Amino acid sequence: MTSAAAPVLPTPIVGRTDELKTLETRLADACRGQAALVVISGATGMGKTLLLRAFLERTSGRELTVRHGACGRGAAAGPGYAAALALFSGLGLGHQDVAQRPAGPSRYRILHGLHALVVELTAQRPLVLVLDDAHACDEESLRWLDFTLRRAQGLPLLVLLARRAEEEPAAPAAWADLLAQPALSSVHLGPLGHAQVGALARQAFRVPVDPSFARRVGDCSGGNPRRATRLLRALCAEGVRPDAHGAIRATELGGRLIALSVRGRLARMPSWIREVATVTAVLGEDSPELLGALAGLPGALVQDALALLRRGELLAPRHPAPMDEAVRRAVLEPLSTEELTGLRARAALLLSDAGRPAEQVAGHLLQLPGAPEPWMVTVLREAAERAEERGAPGNAAAFLHRVLEAEPQDDAVRLRLATALAQADPLEAVPLLGEALARAADARARARIAVQYGMTCLAAHQAPAAAGELAAVLHTLRSELDPDDELRTAVESVLLITGSADRSTAASVCERIARSTAPGAGGPQAQQGHALSALLSALYSCSRQVTVEHARRVLDTPEPAAPSWPLITSAMALGLVDETQDALVALERALRCGQGDHSEWTRALALSGRALVRYATGAIPEAMADALTVLESVGEESCGARLTLPRVVLANARLDRGEPERAEQLLDGIDRPRPQGSILDYHPYLLARARARWALGDPEAALGLLLESGRVQEAAGLANPVFSPWWAEACHLLAALGRPHQAREFAEHGEELAQRWGTARGLGQAALARGVLTPGRPGIELLAESVARLSCSPARAEHARAEYALGRALLTTGDLAGAREHLRAATDRARGCGALALARAARGLLITAGGRMREITAAPVDMLTGAECKVAALVAGGASNRQIAQTLFVTVRTVETHLTSVYRKLGVGHRAALASALPPRALTVPPRALALPARHC
Repeated sequence: MTSAAAPVLPTPIVGRTDELKTLETRLADACRGQAALVVISGATGMGKTLLLRAFLERTSGRELTVRHGACGRGAAAGPGYAAALALFSGLGLGHQDVAQRPAGPSRYRILHGLHALVVELTAQRPLVLVLDDAHACDEESLRWLDFTLRRAQGLPLLVLLARRAEEEPAAPAAWADLLAQPALSSVHLGPLGHAQVGALARQAFRVPVDPSFARRVGDCSGGNPRRATRLLRALCAEGVRPDAHGAIRATELGGRLIALSVRGRLARMPSWIREVATVTAVLGEDSPELLGALAGLPGALVQDALALLRRGELLAPRHPAPMDEAVRRAVLEPLSTEELTGLRARAALLLSDAGRPAEQVAGHLLQLPGAPEPWMVTVLREAAERAEERGAPGNAAAFLHRVLEAEPQDDAVRLRLATALAQADPLEAVPLLGEALARAADARARARIAVQYGMTCLAAHQAPAAAGELAAVLHTLRSELDPDDELRTAVESVLLITGSADRSTAASVCERIARSTAPGAGGPQAQQGHALSALLSALYSCSRQVTVEHARRVLDTPEPAAPSWPLITSAMALGLVDETQDALVALERALRCGQGDHSEWTRALALSGRALVRYATGAIPEAMADALTVLESVGEESCGARLTLPRVVLANARLDRGEPERAEQLLDGIDRPRPQGSILDYHPYLLARARARWALGDPEAALGLLLESGRVQEAAGLANPVFSPWWAEACHLLAALGRPHQAREFAEHGEELAQRWGTARGLGQAALARGVLTPGRPGIELLAESVARLSCSPARAEHARAEYALGRALLTTGDLAGAREHLRAATDRARGCGALALARAARGLLITAGGRMREITAAPVDMLTGAECKVAALVAGGASNRQIAQTLFVTVRTVETHLTSVYRKLGVGHRAALASALPPRALTVPPRALALPARHC
């Protein structure tokens, strides 16, 4: 037992502002004669003692009497009133007065005497009694505190008791009476948040702390201040920096520290509590009945154990994840492989007998070694079916893998597995589909598998392999199936997208699509058919109406029934029809399907599609953000080998920002003359490469690339004017070279395609191409037409380009006022899109025309998306992540993601540096966005 009047030293404390405020409020009440009792509880290491010291530090200069004591182990078995003796040591109170545990009248005299001492002390000044580790307090001292508080009306008295939440009190009956006091206030210390752990890290390292580092330390320590401090000290001792690289080391070291902490706390608990912790870690839920059955313990005992484990922060208060993953690993680590396997097998059987959902049971079966037993196979099949129904192909694939281990000759399971993997991991699905295609004997079955195989090869960027197999299948089908058969059309459609079919095939397929009755959305195969029909109609200019009809049939499918790929394919088609809002909606749905279900590749494809659609609308920073996310998440090497579109979008954006060298470096990462993808990759790649060559001063090479794209598109029958408008770029290039006569044919070709397709974007591009080739008033009229048409399209960057061309033409005719109007509009629109190279060129001509405008610089802030700008401005204004989430109606995790991206783009490491890194214009957020919801005002 320690004694009173411990010295008050300055104590740094983080994240306990509300708790300190509660203590100060109750002290103020006590000073007014309202006696108060505050019980501070929390798990070991949550900072109860630190909170008490911080509070006492704040009161050190006030007119108070503070008596401080702490209960040690075995206090309840020692002399009576041990805690009282610790509190009043130095006041002449001895063991001979209170140590004999008297009963009856003698006990009352002691209680009354101690109460009189409290009254005497409070007569001089307000009295604060602080007792740490009060869970170990002896019964007599608790009875005395209860006795005194019941008679403390009008006394300036504050009693502070700190206790460990995970330990049963030494005198439970006395505690129960004390907790019934009407003057009681309870303060529970929970885990620190990531921001508060970041503050601890800044205290430890004395340098800015990366948010990812703070998150890792917080996750590893469970927000426990003591564990977090120990981990930070260990990292400091190793010389680790608090950045993204240091976060990796924090995870490694933190796991070991958690394991030691968890095992240490469990070692101090009875064996039956350890057993409940173990079965909870295995079962993954906190149902007392099931845990009792697995552990062989009565339900009442299990409930007591769960309560103690929660108090000790070993269990979380939420369901269905009662135990943190790091704690779970630490609990299970001492078990042998045989013991753990036996527990998991019993847990799966127990859940199955209890009628739990098949997916829940199958989750345990996935962790068992060896081939599954027959009853397990039944459960796994059902679980796969449920996962497929709810749109979780990654989970379905995991279950079907286990089924195939037990039944390797089941071709139906092999095909189901390949179909699920096609969405979750197309690279793994390709060989499985190849095996299924080789085993299929029936022509129609081979055709169905061939379509799936072809689409999967396209997603995995293995189009050449698909083309060969599809051509062989199609050769057989032509002799066995009617030309109008939907399966034959589907095979030919996939061949068209690979770029391996000719004009005659394209014309035939488009004719059949146009006259088809287009059945309802149906199942996945029907949705795939609609998506293919939409894309082919768009690429080969069959009909805008047919394109939209088929694409919207996919979008009309309720979630999560529509797989990701048909959504992505339909979005690409809708983007070509200027239906960009519907395209983005489809891509958002595809992204939701790719979250948290082993579908990283599907998510990468959806982000690539969204980057392309956003770029086409002139949302250049947003397109860059999507492309960068793909390159960072899938990996540079992987993207260089398989993903072309993100690099193409990023290269085009770099060109728009006036960075041709960086654009060419990105395109050089696609280390092959023809990307191993499809026409969807190849022609955008050629167009971007041509733009880069032109910007780097090699117009002849650029023209050669554009003409190559035109030749290939002509041979394949591609006839969409806006998909990859080589003809428009060739017109602009030849006009700049002073050779407009060479481009007349290209302009006429583009005009014909645009008139047939009929979108505002296509017609505007055609008028712009003809306008830059036509001198004098006729040319100006064509350019004015292009401005008018593009203003009605979603192509904002193209609109800015048309304004620039018109302003330049007016300048050459001497119409300075008209030139200034359109050049100013071009500058503003180009800058708003992030097309800084065009904005600078337009500003230069505006100055020549007599206008005035501030210089345009490529500041890092120009790379921020709209959402990132809002988050950055709010952070710079002092808002917390939670306040920002409430203001912008997003999750805190979304805010953290945006903030990490802002830090990376602006080159800053912490919140305090944002205000100086952002220009004044970026700090301006609309008042409505700054206002917090009313309930928080």
